[in-house]
Amino acid sequence: MATILSQYSTTGFYNAPVSKGLMGCMFLTCTALNVPLFAHLRKYLICKIPDVFLKGEIWRIASAKISFVDTKDLVCGSLLIYYFRVFERRYGSHKFASCLVASQVLTTVLEVLTILTLQWLAIDLHSGGFLPPGPYGMIFPLFVNYLFDIPRVAQTSVLGIPITGKTLTYLLGLQVCSTSPATATSALCGIQVPWVPGWLARGAKATLARLLASPPPPEGPAGATLELQRQEQIEMWEQQMMMNRAREMRNRPGANGAVPPFMQNFIGRRQNNPVHPPPPPTEEQVQTLVEMGFDRQRVINALQTCNNDVNTATHLLLQES
Repeated sequence: MATILSQYSTTGFYNAPVSKGLMGCMFLTCTALNVPLFAHLRKYLICKIPDVFLKGEIWRIASAKISFVDTKDLVCGSLLIYYFRVFERRYGSHKFASCLVASQVLTTVLEVLTILTLQWLAIDLHSGGFLPPGPYGMIFPLFVNYLFDIPRVAQTSVLGIPITGKTLTYLLGLQVCSTSPATATSALCGIQVPWVPGWLARGAKATLARLLASPPPPEGPAGATLELQRQEQIEMWEQQMMMNRAREMRNRPGANGAVPPFMQNFIGRRQNNPVHPPPPPTEEQVQTLVEMGFDRQRVINALQTCNNDVNTATHLLLQES
């Protein structure tokens, strides 16, 4: 799992300031609540339905969704936000923030209605009506888009069960919602509606955009793996060095255009082992990736880079998204 967070397999938080800020807030709030100095603030995350309506403390419904309390939920939830940052790059920060806010509000409303309905039916799944603390409504609605928008690429199988690049994400979500029946209810209440007030988006952009912005990822060779990137870099340096030395020999006074001795072996090696460019990708391969939502020219470039391997090209396009 560590390789997923490395600089060679992802592009970090580039063009994902909302995801970056959300992860930072989740870590800060959960850490603060577990420090003795701020432990007394945990009482504000306690929300019992319908007592909050009887006491006029409706604000507790919102405060209960500010932070996770369980460290396991914090780690798994943060990783899920990190994986789902691809949607912020696709939709834009404004629309992504709209989805998060709207889905959290609607999920909380559905949770409250579900708790009241279960209490009316004398079914106790929430330990007396307590609302589970944590921003579950921002995470689980994104699984719908993740299921339909991200392609399923099989990598291996265990006991006949296919394991794909999306399996770990689903396991993390299952780990979070299996904490208790209450959190499972929160997961089932996930709804996504892409709307947020324009003044809220403009205010967030004016105040937090510069603070949460990330630099673009460093450009490098197009090799599909780190070892291929290093090999391509070495070959580029070698060819550049040979061409520079050949140019110097030709520019010397009295040079008659003969090939220098140090270039003869290099040229002979290149002639004996010519490098043939890979054949162009077939229309079927291109159409397969275009139907996943990728741009046609990017698909062609990715297939040429990966020697027309559809699986490798898919991973490359997802990392560039």
